[in-house]
Amino acid sequence: MATGILYIMTTAVPDLIKIGITQEKQYPERMRYLEMNGYYNVVGLKRVFAIKVSDYQEKERLLQDIFSKQRLGQSELFALDSELVTRLLTAFEGEIIYPQVKDREKEFTALAKTNEQNNRFNFYAKGLKNGDKVTFIKDKNEKAKVVGEREVEYKGHIWKLSPLVRHLFENRSEANKSGAYQGAAYFEYNGTKLKDLPDKF
Repeated sequence: MATGILYIMTTAVPDLIKIGITQEKQYPERMRYLEMNGYYNVVGLKRVFAIKVSDYQEKERLLQDIFSKQRLGQSELFALDSELVTRLLTAFEGEIIYPQVKDREKEFTALAKTNEQNNRFNFYAKGLKNGDKVTFIKDKNEKAKVVGEREVEYKGHIWKLSPLVRHLFENRSEANKSGAYQGAAYFEYNGTKLKDLPDKF
């Protein structure tokens, strides 16, 4: 059984990710190349998750079949939330290469909990409406505009809170190594964290 690495990378386009494979010895150079040069005319690639597994080519084909409707042509780009795919890959038997984690079960549980919390959050249930501005707690100059039940507009792009928080943390030293964020814990409205706002209905 051939062993290799399955990896996920985010791109400059919100909720557009690359799912790929590479041999273990080629992994560091492959990541550097993609981060510097992009892929399929898409730039801003950043590694999110990588795992060493057996039958890696077969597992890649399985992922391509599962997410065929989200795939862009015959490329390795998919219109997916990276957290969803990370959770799926974490369930594979193998060695997590990136990010480096010591407790596999703890990592999987943290990702599952974060995803559940993000799915529950609803701007409208908290009394916010389209056009309301929310502020990133780590930088008060970073604001986003509510445009849906779970979506905001930031610099001309539509985001869900969790991917936006991950994007804003990319160059910060205090970034979460797991890449999992409860979006509502990192934005506030009128001085109150979104997660702490009471439900209006």
